[in-house]
Amino acid sequence: MVKAIGIGGSPRRDGNSSTLLRAALKGAASAGAEVALIHLNELTFRGCQGCEQCAPQGECIVRDDLAPVFAALRLADVWVLASPIYRDGLSGQFKSFFDRCCWMEAKERRLPGKRRAAMIVTYMDKQRDDYRKVADTVPFYLAWMGDFGEVEVMSEGELGPATAAGARPDLLARAEEMGKRLVEEAAAQVG
Repeated sequence: MVKAIGIGGSPRRDGNSSTLLRAALKGAASAGAEVALIHLNELTFRGCQGCEQCAPQGECIVRDDLAPVFAALRLADVWVLASPIYRDGLSGQFKSFFDRCCWMEAKERRLPGKRRAAMIVTYMDKQRDDYRKVADTVPFYLAWMGDFGEVEVMSEGELGPATAAGARPDLLARAEEMGKRLVEEAAAQVG
């Protein structure tokens, strides 16, 4: 069975990026995946300590609430990552999490096998190319961690109040279809 994991970087459990993340995981489940959702804001963890101990160990040596998340990421065939854009960048929660993923970047520690992934970003301002570029940095780093193929990016602006995405059936349907497609592609890679 395909395993899909969603990592939410919003401090708001029901914010726009979280809403689209849940829609993507709903699509993944409808395609037969076992899904898990992690809200980073509910975890207690530190940013990367720059200790470089991950190099000889092959894993992050900091023991906090991210340790089981890293174990789940190793097992997941599909990753759906989501963050709001705050102050022209990804949320602090997401950035700290992603910095801690550096233990997967060395060639000898890359995740084995093929995976599929998507990055969702949301923001209040009009559609902006520079915010799309912020989202596009994530696939670049994922390529260092393993074979994710072409990472899908969903960059959505004009989502003013925190509940705006929930009132947009077009966005919910796109996110759900994306999650379903990622699982179908992952299943085809495995099968």
